[in-house]
Amino acid sequence: MRTLGHMIASAGVGLFTYHRYKSTGAGLASFFAGWMIDVDHIFDIVKAHGWGASWENINEAKHEEHSGKLYLLLHSYELLALFFLFFRNPNKKAYRVGISLSVLTHLLLDQKCNPRRKPLTYFLAHRAYKKFNACDILHKH
Repeated sequence: MRTLGHMIASAGVGLFTYHRYKSTGAGLASFFAGWMIDVDHIFDIVKAHGWGASWENINEAKHEEHSGKLYLLLHSYELLALFFLFFRNPNKKAYRVGISLSVLTHLLLDQKCNPRRKPLTYFLAHRAYKKFNACDILHKH
C-alpha cells in the first residue's frame, strides 16, 4: 500500500484513539506511528539505488528487485509487540492501544495489498533468518 493509503488509515485509527481516550497526544501518536514506519523504505531504496535514487526509482517501489534484498526493519510484528510492551504503564494505555493498533493496521494492509509477500514476510526474525534475500521472502512474479 502507498503512503497516502496508510495516512488515511492512520487518520482513522488516530481519530478512534482520540475519541476513545480523549487524548490528543495518543491520537496524534497513533496517526504518525501508522505511516511513519515507512521511513524504513529509505534504507531499502539506498541499498538498491544508492543515495542518488531518482523519483522513478523511488516511486517504482520494487527496490528488492534491484538489490535482491528486503530489509524493511520497522515492518515487523516483533516491533509491534515491543510498542505494546513499551507503553505498559497504565497511564500510557491510550498510547499503547493507539500506536499498536495503528502499526498493526499498517502491517495488515501491507500484507493484504502486496500479494508478493509470503505469510511470514512481516516477521523480522524470518527475514533475518532468510538473510533478507528477497527471493526467499517473496513469491515469484
